[in-house]
Amino acid sequence: MAGRLTLPAVFLLLLAACLPVSGEIRISDDSGRTVVLEHAARRVVSLYAGHSENLLALGAGNAIAGVSAADDPALFPGVPVLPMRADGERILALRPDLVLLRPQGEAAAEGVIRLLERGGVPVASLSPPTWETMEAYLVRLGALVGAADPARPWREAVSALERTVPAGKRPRVFLESSSRGLMTCSPSSWAARVIALAGGENAASDAVPLRSGSPLAPWGEERLLALAGEGIDVYLVQVGAMNPVMERDILERPWISGLGNARIVLVPEELVSRPSLLRLEDGVEWLRNVLYPEGGKRP
Repeated sequence: MAGRLTLPAVFLLLLAACLPVSGEIRISDDSGRTVVLEHAARRVVSLYAGHSENLLALGAGNAIAGVSAADDPALFPGVPVLPMRADGERILALRPDLVLLRPQGEAAAEGVIRLLERGGVPVASLSPPTWETMEAYLVRLGALVGAADPARPWREAVSALERTVPAGKRPRVFLESSSRGLMTCSPSSWAARVIALAGGENAASDAVPLRSGSPLAPWGEERLLALAGEGIDVYLVQVGAMNPVMERDILERPWISGLGNARIVLVPEELVSRPSLLRLEDGVEWLRNVLYPEGGKRP
């Protein structure tokens, strides 16, 4: 249809918007700011673990000057760790030339953001990407640190994983995203895509997101037990900030026997739900080993 932009055209526009003008780097963040850097950032403080891991995946690990307590310390040896509640003075002491956060954390960090901006430190607020927005997200993130062709590693990783999805009948998987109200993953979420790439069938593929764009979808115990009657092979429980549970808690639930012969498997939240290019292949491979413990037919 005349006048419609194709997907490649959209990404060309994004790239053009991030190209330097007279040495500048300029992007629009997800809180409405225009972020302008004189050059690619060399000392980045990242206050969201997903941003930190994606910087690593883009080869910009040397530019990370500080991370939050939510980050995996094994990934950032020697990098200063900041408390979960942002501290403006401690951030400024690290002499950053860019601070990354996400819009969900801005309300609690409003005073910190004002302090940083008064100190001349650019702040960029980027939403955690969905599967569909990951490429555009990487274009913006990569522009800030001067990464070359930042979307290419993503395209290559996804393509390689799609080529190796196990063939044959798929195990039916139910993912518990949160025990509060018993939430599962929404059909378009990162976790749902990981399940599919691992060769699983999302047993709750008709779940309705909690709200538009949310990775969570309400399900409830009654519907879960009805679903178990149709057959669930693996009851996958993500464990982390969104679902702080232990195996003992799960096994003591009064309805747990209603899952029948389903295998109950706990998975670290960051492996299946964090939008991280760094963890994508490991997360898919980990889940493939769970779903196909004796090996599956690979193309």
